[in-house]
Formats: sequence, structure tokens, C-alpha cells
Amino acid sequence: LQVPISPNSKEKLKMHMPFSKAMEIMVETEAEVGASGYSVTGGGEQGIFVKDVLKDSPAAKHLSLQQGDQLLSAKVYFDNVKYEDALRILQCAEPYKVSFQLKRTVPEAEVSVRPRVPSVDVKNPKVKVAKMCPDGAGEFN
Repeated sequence: LQVPISPNSKEKLKMHMPFSKAMEIMVETEAEVGASGYSVTGGGEQGIFVKDVLKDSPAAKHLSLQQGDQLLSAKVYFDNVKYEDALRILQCAEPYKVSFQLKRTVPEAEVSVRPRVPSVDVKNPKVKVAKMCPDGAGEFN
């Protein structure tokens, strides 16, 4: 079975699995400006899901969003952001679980390096497959 990474991609992810089994994959998209052209549904314990994606929209082309995708998190980059916009974003996020990526200056003696688990980079579209969780036995090539 060859599954396209996105409708616009010629790259495919090869998997050998029975057709009756479902597979869940975790996808992290590359950062893009102007994430528009999609709507969401759900909320609360059920989670947030992509309801619709407009064909040829930035969400479809650059972010590879598909109807039914569950949004697990969203990163907002603060490079070149106005103070007022950053403040609004942080205030809206206040009641929710948040993590930060920080740059900090520390004395060199306090730095320790921990190895990270590499992820798989897929060149077209700009998507990183971070984790694959099969819902049943399967063979991956």
C-alpha cells in the first residue's frame, strides 16, 4: 500500500498493512504565514478537528490540512511579531496547557547536551512525520 503524504505530493509513505486496519500518524507541518482557508469543529474533551479545507487555500497547499485531522497543538512564532499581538495571543492561551521554546543565555559550564530522537523529514510537502502508531500489526519499509 502506498499512501500519498498529501494530495499535492509525489512522495509516498510505503506501508504493508491489511486494509481492514486503521493507522494513526502524527504529522508536524512546517511553519507558514497566513494559515487560512479552513474551519474547525469540536472542542472540550472531544478535541478540535478540521471541519473543512478550501481547495487551493494556504491550509491545503502549505499546511497539508485534511478534513478530519485532529489539531493537537499549534505553534505561533514570535519573530517579528508586534508586542500587542504577542500579548493578546499569550492572554488567550492563559487558561490552557502551554509550552514555550526559549532562547536563554547561561554560563557555558551549566550546559549539558542530551541526545534527541530524530524525526523523519519529508521534503515535499513540507511535513515532518514525528511518530507513527499503528493500530494493529503491520510491516513498515
